[in-house]
Amino acid sequence: MITIIGGGPAGIMASMIASWNGAEVRIVERKGKLGKKLLAASNGRGNFSNLKLDETHYFTNDTSFVKKVLDRCGIFQTLSVFEEIGLMVKNFDSKLFPYTERSKDILTCFIHELENNNVEIVLNYQINDIVYSNSNKLFYLKSEYKTFESEKVIVATGGMSAPQFGSNGSIFQSLCTLGHSLIELKPGLVPIIINDDFFSVDNLGAKLSGTVVLENAQGIEMSKKYFGEIIFKNEMLTGIPIFQISNFVHRYLDEKIPIYLHIDPFPSYTENQLEEIILKKINLRPKKPIYLLFTSMIDEKLIPSFLNSLGINDLMEPSDSLKTSNIALIANRLKYWKFEIITTAEWESSQVSIGGINTKEIESLTLESKIIPGLFFAGEVMDVAGESGGYNLQWAWSTGYIAGESASSHK
Repeated sequence: MITIIGGGPAGIMASMIASWNGAEVRIVERKGKLGKKLLAASNGRGNFSNLKLDETHYFTNDTSFVKKVLDRCGIFQTLSVFEEIGLMVKNFDSKLFPYTERSKDILTCFIHELENNNVEIVLNYQINDIVYSNSNKLFYLKSEYKTFESEKVIVATGGMSAPQFGSNGSIFQSLCTLGHSLIELKPGLVPIIINDDFFSVDNLGAKLSGTVVLENAQGIEMSKKYFGEIIFKNEMLTGIPIFQISNFVHRYLDEKIPIYLHIDPFPSYTENQLEEIILKKINLRPKKPIYLLFTSMIDEKLIPSFLNSLGINDLMEPSDSLKTSNIALIANRLKYWKFEIITTAEWESSQVSIGGINTKEIESLTLESKIIPGLFFAGEVMDVAGESGGYNLQWAWSTGYIAGESASSHK
């Protein structure tokens, strides 16, 4: 018997692959339904992978581990499995979706396979402790009401992100008792909290589209650069590029290094070009109120705070009252929005966990524990977290496939 702990994407894939290999399989899920996190993927659209797949899209302390896993089971194997279970897919700018853009359709195809292969599905049971007996080579999986016996175990419980969908980190203490070590967990793909001194008025719902990058106090870039829409919720920033950048934040905050967010809403314009645009606007309508200079350039909800930060408090003042030096400063600030990062939002808002079980203690080719024979890992429970764009679900498919195959054929 192989028991999979966790009925998310990784656990479902592992269960299916093991059952295809003829193994007797049981999946134990603490919630009342399988695949709750899968159903929420990309707001229900099911962005399940990305054609631009390699280890550089993952956060981990062991990049070589990620590369070995993806080399063994990547896009080709995933699409082969999805074809096998009857899922039609489409590609949007390298992001892969079900053709219907419904996460539910992925889950429906998987559950049919589990039922067709007689996988035992146990719902509403949380495994609190894993005990391994050296004498009879059996695992005892303890929940509040029942203990399950199993010859092999695949841990696919996830980390601590989005606990409302099932992951709560409860299994980590037991895994550490078995001898594994834990890389400290942090919320990833999560909104960022900034110093809100910049804002003098409510900016709730305001948006900027542009590039975002982390910088230190000297203005040196400290992260990858991402592009997309940033949404302001007063001192909280959200949106896909913010989620992406949040995965870099913790390493600097933990080391007490001041870190700043640089937003450039005009990546295709230079400061000189922006200055010329403003001057042209002034020359065309010199008596137009200053705040109207920026209509169509930035969200109107941001204009008052933007001008206030430059010491311009009378928004109705005519545009031609601006001095040339003011215009140069305005162009600079339009190009360079800089905010000090205080922290990130909490686990409820996160989409992935940074940290997890140390991958140095896991065999990359089989995902079996180097410490406890017969114990395997799949998905977010390990110290691997992906960027947004299908990378975390691909990690679930890759590791679920390998763990399910290894556990069902491992000697």
